[in-house]
Amino acid sequence: MARTGRPKVEKPINRVVTVKFREEEYQLMFEYAENHNLSISQMIRLGIEMQLLNKPDQT
Repeated sequence: MARTGRPKVEKPINRVVTVKFREEEYQLMFEYAENHNLSISQMIRLGIEMQLLNKPDQT
């Protein structure tokens, strides 16, 4: 019998990071994400990617 459910993805998102934000910061993120049809998680991932791609290593 074939298995049912979602198919496996090549690179699953399986790491959880918890961050605390001030109310004002959260509201800004929420509004930006909503205006750009993104989840807050997607928006944070994009921001991290932008920082890593555009900033030279400072070590």
